[in-house]
Amino acid sequence: MSRECRGRFGFSAFPAGNYNGSFNNVGSNANFWTASEYNSSNAYNRNLNTGASMSSNNNNKNNQYSVRLVKDSAGSALSAPELYPLLYRSYRQARKNKRNTVSQLRFEMDLERNLMELAVELADRSYRPRPSVCFINERPVKREVVAADFRDRIVHHLLCSWLFPIFERLFIYDSYSCRKGKGTLFGVNRARGFLRAASGDFRQDCWVLRLDIKGFFMNIDKDVLFGLVMDGIRREAYSGVSDVGLCDYLVRLIVYLNPLDDAFFKSPPSAWDGLPADKSLKNTDGTRGLPIGNLTSQLFGNVYLNPLDQYVKRVLKIRCYGRYVDDMVLVHSDKRVLLDAVGKIRAFLEERLRLILHPKKISLQPASYGFNFLGVYILPYRVYPGRRLLRNCSAALLRHPDSFPEHRKRLVSYRGMFTHLNGRPKWLE
Repeated sequence: MSRECRGRFGFSAFPAGNYNGSFNNVGSNANFWTASEYNSSNAYNRNLNTGASMSSNNNNKNNQYSVRLVKDSAGSALSAPELYPLLYRSYRQARKNKRNTVSQLRFEMDLERNLMELAVELADRSYRPRPSVCFINERPVKREVVAADFRDRIVHHLLCSWLFPIFERLFIYDSYSCRKGKGTLFGVNRARGFLRAASGDFRQDCWVLRLDIKGFFMNIDKDVLFGLVMDGIRREAYSGVSDVGLCDYLVRLIVYLNPLDDAFFKSPPSAWDGLPADKSLKNTDGTRGLPIGNLTSQLFGNVYLNPLDQYVKRVLKIRCYGRYVDDMVLVHSDKRVLLDAVGKIRAFLEERLRLILHPKKISLQPASYGFNFLGVYILPYRVYPGRRLLRNCSAALLRHPDSFPEHRKRLVSYRGMFTHLNGRPKWLE
């Protein structure tokens, strides 16, 4: 087939579009025929032109030399029976560490029926999120948490199973939050590597710049976020997405959702006393803010700051840069480079992402002084647990245990963390 195409038309395979004596818009037209017949004269085709919607059209199927694919995999909608195994896999992921929550137990009481009802709602686009639970979490720092219903967490896992592989290819290596194989310890080790690289293995001085964004999650602009998510998906041509229409539907629904509209408030109103205004969705106008506590919010946070990551790495050419959520560290041998970067990063955030650098959390100091990052204090050749980590560890161990197995797990977790550091409390020995 390809030899015949190359010999007669100069192509190794038929280009997109119809052939009526000549090919039109070669290189830009992307209408692929499918094997789905509409009637005796027409067949469906899929419009994949740049910037076009992923819509199906039906045209004359008797046009000469038109390419008809066996399956229109780019946009075929999944039926409820086809969605069921995907939802079951997402359910298995969502229930990890959630086995005894009320919403999870209620859902599991009639698991098959609930999953099928959810599949039907997703298939016919009638799905709407259930009311969330809003409460104040005091540890490790005071923050507002908006937790989705277990049923909605399953949908979040389904969407993220499509989006994570797409954006993993677009993110920089040194973005550490909510990524497989990354995390806080990975970020700490990368920061230690930055010190060695910028100082020539500590043979010369280098400088460390710490930056933070003021009220990051509560100030995410939903229009900007939606554009960034959709641009990333389309850039990768919906790779791995088994239902394009459902993916678009869920992205828009989740991004523009205001979870406090019908939320159940678990904490009393007094619990919000002392919480900064830029740390609560109560103080947003509905066009900004993502709830802390959802899997999609963690992914969308990385998507939102990915343009900044690319700007620092590709434009400012600062190789020793890493970010965990909105906590950034930059290391360089020249102090002037980092001073200049502060102004440029501030301008980029305000103009492109409508965010503000926290004025009280800009820190520039020699690396030999050490610096806090991700709960530890990093110095040349050694890393010590930070004050907050020690304080939280002490409080957790002195707290009356709900159960001995859970208390033991907590102890083992902290001991495992301290094995990677140079200092540990004597009472953990």
